[in-house]
Amino acid sequence: MLFLNFLAEGSQYVDPIVKLFGQGASWLSTITIGSVIVRLLLAILCGGTLGAERAMKRHAAGFRTYILVAVGAAIAGFTNEFISLAYPASDVGRIGNGVVTGIGFLGAGTILVTSRNKIIGLTTAAALWACGCMGLAIGHGFYTLGIAASLIIFLILSVTPPIENYFIDRARVFTLHVELDARPNLKELINYLRANSYQVSNVEHNLAYASSGLSVYSITVVAPYIKGMRAISQKAICAAINELPYVNHAEVLL
Repeated sequence: MLFLNFLAEGSQYVDPIVKLFGQGASWLSTITIGSVIVRLLLAILCGGTLGAERAMKRHAAGFRTYILVAVGAAIAGFTNEFISLAYPASDVGRIGNGVVTGIGFLGAGTILVTSRNKIIGLTTAAALWACGCMGLAIGHGFYTLGIAASLIIFLILSVTPPIENYFIDRARVFTLHVELDARPNLKELINYLRANSYQVSNVEHNLAYASSGLSVYSITVVAPYIKGMRAISQKAICAAINELPYVNHAEVLL
């Protein structure tokens, strides 16, 4: 109830930032040349900040992509607001629904499966979708939500990877990419893992390396659980596997 009270000003809902600047900034909540410029510039700033973070990590969707998504969504949001005022009986949510769905297809294009059966681009796709929603909020004049959303998305992308890696490194179930000298060596490797109390839950032959002369596999293993003790880390078991004479290369797929 308090949230609705401080948003409401008469019969019109006003963004908290606009209210903070008083009556002199009321034009930001209406359709004027100034509000068009402010919303588009804010979408460029917020989208560009997120895109720069992705670009520095060399992701497929980077600086320009995020700006275009944010600006496009802001344009759609502003257009939606104009239509709702010009044609009150129209479906005001249709454009926003279309934008969110369309960005979902765009994000799907950033998801790739590498030759090592590793899926990449999921975080970038999710960030693109969130960036579009942020742009819609800005386009509708909800500046507070747009700015807050951009900060939260940026923090998630830039601060949380070490936390995520901490949990990944301690996961009992993980997948190894293993390059063996010959196919018969697979049985030796599985016996080695089982001798060290690791369970092998899945083995996939990677045909992408068929012409390399190597026998390459993606092996999903389950680390042993020892009550009160931490099992050998993923990096340690991977290093031990690399020491085996018939293993050309092994690494953990993140």
